[in-house]
Amino acid sequence: MNDTVVTYQGQQVSVPKEVADFLERDRRRMRAQYKQDQRHLSRMDFETAMSCSGNASRVTEDTALKNLQLETLREAMAGLDERERVLISLRYDEELSMEEIGRRLSVSRMAISKRLKKLCQKLNRAVC
Repeated sequence: MNDTVVTYQGQQVSVPKEVADFLERDRRRMRAQYKQDQRHLSRMDFETAMSCSGNASRVTEDTALKNLQLETLREAMAGLDERERVLISLRYDEELSMEEIGRRLSVSRMAISKRLKKLCQKLNRAVC
């Protein structure tokens, strides 16, 4: 028998090598995820601190630019045909998956994906 001794809840336990390897890989994965979460959180803290330290005129400029982009996007959306608006509404207003939209419109998920990609590119070109 090829057992390995591991510590589980503070006690020494004998488990098969495969189980010990799995537990070790899982422990490493969890440690890596924890580190990634910590980096993400520290980056968010930094960004929050930086945004708070900026002056009010920059906030006003950013708000004006966002409003201009939203108005441009509204105009671009008005230029879409009915089918395109329905597709955008199903995906982003009703938050349906591409598979659900495909079933509702009787087309494949791939076709929905392609249509949405073209629509997003079209809207991006209009806004940018």
